Formats: sequence, structure tokens, C-alpha cells
Amino acid sequence: MIRESGLFGQLLRREIRSRFIGSATGWIWLVVTPLLLLAVYAFVFGVIFRARVPEGFELPFWAWLAVALWPWLAFSEGLQRAAASIQQHAALISKVAIPRHLLVNTSVCAVFVLHAVGFVVVLLVIQGLAADIQWIALPYVLLILAVLYLFALGLGFLLASIQVFVRDMEQLLPTALMFWFFLTPIIYPAELLPEAARGLLMLNPMTWWVEELRLALFSGKFLLDQTFLLMVAVATGFLLSGRAVFNRLSPHFEDFL
Repeated sequence: MIRESGLFGQLLRREIRSRFIGSATGWIWLVVTPLLLLAVYAFVFGVIFRARVPEGFELPFWAWLAVALWPWLAFSEGLQRAAASIQQHAALISKVAIPRHLLVNTSVCAVFVLHAVGFVVVLLVIQGLAADIQWIALPYVLLILAVLYLFALGLGFLLASIQVFVRDMEQLLPTALMFWFFLTPIIYPAELLPEAARGLLMLNPMTWWVEELRLALFSGKFLLDQTFLLMVAVATGFLLSGRAVFNRLSPHFEDFL
């Protein structure tokens, strides 16, 4: 266990450094990129489309959007990198006896760590320009993001296993994530949908994460309730099932790499 923890740390540092190889200003762009994206969304949705937030939220639409957008970006990029992690490390797998689940885990973890930096920058900008962030709810927000990480990791194990055998997954996954994005109330309030469609929207697990983050950061919700326990149950279920599939198929990876 200690050896795996040390190896995980080494692989995580290697994964993060690889994002900035060849870039002298990579760490600067880690902060600048979220600000540029935030400016684009503020202009498009706040100025051009004049979008409005749901009742009960007294803040600009771009701030309401940004709080849900950055966790989604971490989640979707984490899934794509996890799905490709075994293929990308095919040479390493063939030469070194390495616990293969660490390759998936570090791919997802690196994405969440890097996006966390951007998320903090976005929250500080919202605090300074748009609305008061309820920092008292920060421990609850961290719990929500930790459970989202477990959800992404479980799906990542499943997708990494499938992509080794089904190479078309590399092209199908971005399209599937695009549909998932538009089926999640990130760029629109759920209240805009008819009552029947709103009920179906709650079948989408990402809806729970999006709504909980907004309630925590803007309304100050910080108590664990049934919704949080449901998110934990879903994330745990996907993590256990995804890891089980991964362990079952892992011995056959080398035959298809």
C-alpha cells in the first residue's frame, strides 16, 4: 500500500508536468485561461443573449453559469483522459510491471487538481465583481467535488477498459459528452423546462452536482442531506462496478495494445 501511494504520487507529478512540457508560461495560462473563458461567457450570455438566473439568485448569469461550468469541465476532461490512459501508456505497460489502475486514477486526479486552480480563480472573480460567495459552505463544496471525482473515476475505469477493445470509443465519447452537457442544467435553468421534462432532468446524476454546488456557494447550504447521500451512493456504485470491470479485463489489455 505504501509503495502504491508513492508510485501514485510520482505518476501524478509526471502527469501534471506533462501538460506543460515545452511551454515556458504553462502555469500562467493555468490562471489566465479561466479568466478568458469567464470573459467570453460573460459577454455571450450576459450581453448578447441577456440571459437571466432563476428566481432566488441575485447575481449575473455568467456567475451562475461559471459555478457549474468548471466542475463539468473537470468531469468531462477527466473522463476523456481516463478513457485514453491505458492506450497512451501502452509502452510503459509492456515494459514495467505497474498497477494499471494507477494510470487511470492519476489521469483523472491530475485533471481535477488543475481545474481546481481555475475554479478558485473563478470564485475569487465572482466574489470581487458579481456576488458574495458563501465561504461558510466551502467544506460542503469540497465534499461535493470529492464525490464528483469518485464518480468520474468509476466511469473512467469503465471507459478505459472499453476503449482498449473498442477503439471507436475515442470518437464516440466527445459526442456523448456533448449531449450530456446539454442535458444538464448548466447553461439554462431547469425552471425553463416543462414540468414533465424537469422530472426527467433529475434522472441525470450531473444535475444533482450542479444544483448542489449552486445552492452551497450562493445560498450557503452546508448540511449533508438526502441529496448528498444519493450522490455518494451513485458515485460509490459506479466506482465499485467500474473498478470490477477494469480488474476483470486488465489481464487481457496487452493482447490489444
